[in-house]
Amino acid sequence: MAKLEGAAITREQFLLREMQIACQLHEEGLSNDEVIAKIKSKNLIQYPTERMVGNIARVCCKRIDAVEDEAITRIIASGMPEAAAQANLYAMMCTYPLVRNFMVEFVARKFQELDYTLDSMEMNAYMTSLQVEYENIANLADSTIGKIKQVLRKCLIECSMLASARSVELTPIFLDSDVRKAIEAKGDAEALRAFGIQGVA
Repeated sequence: MAKLEGAAITREQFLLREMQIACQLHEEGLSNDEVIAKIKSKNLIQYPTERMVGNIARVCCKRIDAVEDEAITRIIASGMPEAAAQANLYAMMCTYPLVRNFMVEFVARKFQELDYTLDSMEMNAYMTSLQVEYENIANLADSTIGKIKQVLRKCLIECSMLASARSVELTPIFLDSDVRKAIEAKGDAEALRAFGIQGVA
């Protein structure tokens, strides 16, 4: 059976504020090691232990490297809140195959079919389909599966695709024009469809 990496989102979460700080330092020309060192030395993300600070700083740098796009990094660093959240979700899609699968195979299809219902039964069915297809997902504990579902829904909440944790209605959003241009420049039509943009090849 194949594997679908990305269950680390249960630890690493959405991290918009932390990503904004790391991206700002990246924009100043600091290397990954320098970004991590500065965040640790000044505890810029206000975590309780140096180990946690270092771990999250490394996660942020991993996402910056994965997205490989200065425009996206710049939007996260200094864009308007909605645009930064959208860009951060895109960075997560570039970092975690599980997040990309969810957005491209599940959310994009719902937008395409004009199906705006997203309840717990559908999330359960989605995760069950992954457990059938991917060995590493099948081997996860039920508690971990539950956390993955929570984080995936949290991603949608942060980008205003869901109104709240209890919401069962998927809301189409206006994708920020700068985020759209950056994703288009990368030729990532799949990601555009995941944000509700139709008619892209």
